Amino acid sequence: MIILVAVSVFLATALISVAFFWWWEARKESLPRRIEEDPEFAGAHAGSFPNRVKARITGMQDWISAKTPFREEEIIAIVTGKELSGGRLLLNKAGYRTMAAYRIYCFVRAVLPVLLGLLAYVYGKAVGMSGGKVLLGIVTVVILGVDLPNFLLRRKAAKRQEEITDALPDALDLLIVCVEAGLGLNAALVKITEEFELSSPVLSEEFDIVNQEMVAGKPRTDALRSLADRTGVEDVKSLVAMLIQTDKLGTSLAQSLRVHSDSLRTRRRQRAEESAAKTTTKLIFPLAFMLFPAMFVVLLGPGFIQIMRVLIPALR
Repeated sequence: MIILVAVSVFLATALISVAFFWWWEARKESLPRRIEEDPEFAGAHAGSFPNRVKARITGMQDWISAKTPFREEEIIAIVTGKELSGGRLLLNKAGYRTMAAYRIYCFVRAVLPVLLGLLAYVYGKAVGMSGGKVLLGIVTVVILGVDLPNFLLRRKAAKRQEEITDALPDALDLLIVCVEAGLGLNAALVKITEEFELSSPVLSEEFDIVNQEMVAGKPRTDALRSLADRTGVEDVKSLVAMLIQTDKLGTSLAQSLRVHSDSLRTRRRQRAEESAAKTTTKLIFPLAFMLFPAMFVVLLGPGFIQIMRVLIPALR
């Protein structure tokens, strides 16, 4: 039975590692893959062990892709972030926009609960638990396995949205400088994409998608609305609404951007002040349950011992 538990744990770890590797590879750019597909490079490194492993993983990924085909409108929705819901919307907000990412997500959500339930059953039988406890453990880990991918995606999406929110005022400052220098909005967005590639890769990626959509012939209004749909950030939505309104009414773009940038900085400062004000409330529970008991023991312990030494002989 111990050997069975060890084998089950090994298989679970291996499958989770392979799924994570697929998920991570789904976001990488295609340049390294194109380099490896070069005939000279492939001829020199085709026989290496990492390449053989990659070939096997790619074959499994192709098999999953063949089992879950996409229609053309679904592909457009995944790339642009429009009309998405559920897992696809979470993947899009977290930055995983390839079709392979959604297939891997579905595969993990289907396999992980079954695998965790099997491990819970094997572990319960190995330690001699009763049938009711084993069933309760299986139900618990299956529920956790169903919600775990969504939980990780929500954490990733929240982190990505926070990075976009923090970098947006600086990007607006650069956008104002570019517009006042005589550049158009499209050229200014290209400049932001280049300048923020190192300081904020997430924001640079989002504006790069906007640029590519406009170059491909998509109207500027639709490209900006797709940006708001992809990110799900309130500051980006307000920026997009301001840009669309400025474009329709013909008002000064530089002045509108300056006012909006000031409002974003004020909002960011207010959020920082709000977080600082919440700190005192959040410290109550650690102080009450961790620090105060230890202080009471240190301060009152010697006095309590002395009182007991005096009272016990008197009571006798």
